[in-house]
Amino acid sequence: MEGVSEIFRDVEDTNLLMKCYHLACLIFRLSFDPGCYSAEVTAQKLYQEFRKQFLSVTNNVQLSRCLNTTKEKCANKENIPKELESSGNLAEEIKVKARLRGTTDWAPPRFQIIFSIHPSLKRDAVVAAQNFTCAGCGTPIELKYIRRLRYCDYLGKYFCDCCHSYAQTSIPARILMKWDFKKYYVCNFSKHLLLSIWQNPIFNVSCINKTLYTKAKELNRVREIQEQLLHIKKLLKTCRFAESVLKEFEQVSSHLTTELHLFSMDDLVKTKRGLLVPLLRDILKSSISHVENCELCQAKGFICEFCQSSDVLFPFQMATCSRCTVCKACFHNQCFKSGECPKCLRIAARRMFLESPSVAM
Repeated sequence: MEGVSEIFRDVEDTNLLMKCYHLACLIFRLSFDPGCYSAEVTAQKLYQEFRKQFLSVTNNVQLSRCLNTTKEKCANKENIPKELESSGNLAEEIKVKARLRGTTDWAPPRFQIIFSIHPSLKRDAVVAAQNFTCAGCGTPIELKYIRRLRYCDYLGKYFCDCCHSYAQTSIPARILMKWDFKKYYVCNFSKHLLLSIWQNPIFNVSCINKTLYTKAKELNRVREIQEQLLHIKKLLKTCRFAESVLKEFEQVSSHLTTELHLFSMDDLVKTKRGLLVPLLRDILKSSISHVENCELCQAKGFICEFCQSSDVLFPFQMATCSRCTVCKACFHNQCFKSGECPKCLRIAARRMFLESPSVAM
């Protein structure tokens, strides 16, 4: 009788597993959108639904079995049901597997930003490196169908026609390395990824490729205006009459006037089309006009201590003004000599005077 009951229990567990699996598949099919989900998201969501449904049912089964075997436990505390032990091990196994990506032969693409251009390799070599599977869904590909696979220029891998719909977009690495804005074919996963980060300022040109400013004159012009706007915006924030001028800064993304060298893909495309420079130039022009006609702003300027000219200097006047890297004072370019800043000399002399023994007495 005990053997028969064990068989019925195994059958019951198998039925529960099948019900959970079909329920998870049904829920996933109802919420699946092939244009928005990658293979990785597909696998993770299916696993999460299956795990949630299975564990909830397993816990209920464990509870009922515990209630039915209470008397047996009281009679013999050392007799632990194997079903509970195996169910607990299964739950732990599911938790471990939930952290795994894909299988031993295939892993779905990661949501990552790629800053390098993939080298041109033969199709057979790339597909062989993929273990003859689609890089998006892991479907095995026979040798005679390799020519039908579609290449993703962003990930540098081949995909089946279900994961690659011949979508086209600009590639960040080609823009940042070669100033190349041509549109290339990408898989559905890459298209969704690039669209999601299109407006995000995550590309620091000075860290990724400093030479890009020499290749792209329009981008270098944006950098020059951007540097001026950084200085003049700090000055305008201290003026109580500059509210209307500061509102003009809202025409562009805030990172363009608060942090140098930082761009989004949208900023780079606008720069290439010639849309960003005129907009930034207009903001700079109105800001300079305010500073020149505002008494409060004029009072916060600098006088060149070398020539004692009446010209009021500001840090944003980069064409005619040099700034001491230590005390931040401004001087004429032709007057300033590095290491001979009058303000720094005065500060050093005052410090020595205050530290002298006679002053301490």
